[in-house]
Amino acid sequence: MKRTFAGILTALALAASVSTAAVAKPHDHMRGNSMYAPGRNKHVCPPGQHWVRGYHKKNGQKIRGYCR
Repeated sequence: MKRTFAGILTALALAASVSTAAVAKPHDHMRGNSMYAPGRNKHVCPPGQHWVRGYHKKNGQKIRGYCR
């Protein structure tokens, strides 16, 4: 009886660990074409457009990245 119970608990623990590894992360939707180096945040633009990196204007105003 104890072996069966231990086997069931082990199987449940394994199933729980496998199922949590496949859960999507909040920022997974930000994968795709990018001008960034691998490992950094990537941005997805609609077909026919590309990502323009953010920059600073001469007056110091910061412009965030956008799709063009």
